[in-house]
Amino acid sequence: MQYDRPGKKVWRYLSPIIVYYCVVMLISFIGSMIITWQLMDHMPATTDTQSFITELMTASLEASVPIYLISGLAALPLLWRMLRRDMTMRRYTADRAALKKGTLIYCALAGILSCLSASILVTLSSVSQVSEGYSQATESVFSQPVILQFIAVGFVMPVVEEVMFRGLIYNRMKDYMKANLALVLSAALFGIYHGNLIQGVYGFVMGILMVFVYEKYQTLAAPVICHIGANLVTLILQLCNIRLDSYITALLIAAACLGLLYLVLHHIQKKIHIGVIPNPRYIDLFSGSSQNSSDASDGIYPPPRGTSPKPDNDVLPRKYTVDDYYPRPNEHDESKEE
Repeated sequence: MQYDRPGKKVWRYLSPIIVYYCVVMLISFIGSMIITWQLMDHMPATTDTQSFITELMTASLEASVPIYLISGLAALPLLWRMLRRDMTMRRYTADRAALKKGTLIYCALAGILSCLSASILVTLSSVSQVSEGYSQATESVFSQPVILQFIAVGFVMPVVEEVMFRGLIYNRMKDYMKANLALVLSAALFGIYHGNLIQGVYGFVMGILMVFVYEKYQTLAAPVICHIGANLVTLILQLCNIRLDSYITALLIAAACLGLLYLVLHHIQKKIHIGVIPNPRYIDLFSGSSQNSSDASDGIYPPPRGTSPKPDNDVLPRKYTVDDYYPRPNEHDESKEE
């Protein structure tokens, strides 16, 4: 796939986000229509336009979390289908038999410790007081019923965001560039996605952490668990309204969290080794089903350029793979020498 045109590469990077936001816009439009209809039905006829607009904006802000929850649930099947389709285009997959599921607890610990340290540092720096976007984002979340906060922010959105950013965007970037560059770019995109400076910086750092655990465990469950751990801690801290009066105490707790986080990540680096094996679902380019030998045209893409397959009734039709359409550079060189 390294021979794709630049436009196609950019489209592959951004299409998961575009699909998601199209769903969000559709759900938001439907939600706005419902809210407007309810306001018009209940507000007095003498209400002036300015008051109506103010009430509409307030109601829309209060409905933001339910809208994102519904949007996430609606977009997840589409994103998951894109992910499964991508998996058929990769020659290797994780050796799931070597994964000990109990070790995923380290991912949760990493998410919890990173969130604790980040929350304390943000509070100590007082930057949250000067960031209007961050204040609006937190207000729209924490003004919702607690159960809705935990369902939407604690569980649903971490799954949606990890499928979108690590499962799709990061892996697609790795199709065209080195893993380190894909890590930085996907983390930066994850930060921009959050829409304000504080959450953007936090999202960038967390994006790097998510890729780290994803690559070590070779399963999307690792960053999902890490993400859920971080979000749940944020909600619990807000719900319990924990305050640290002493600056020194808060700083020491943040330092302790960072130290423990380093130990957890060091343990993951040293102890978790998940290899890869040939992907049994690796099939023809863009084909979502197995080949049918009884039908020569079923699931078989047009032959790549430079090939002229000869029909033979005694031999099954050739099943072209991704490597036939995107040969490696040394394969080009060998063909020229011959």
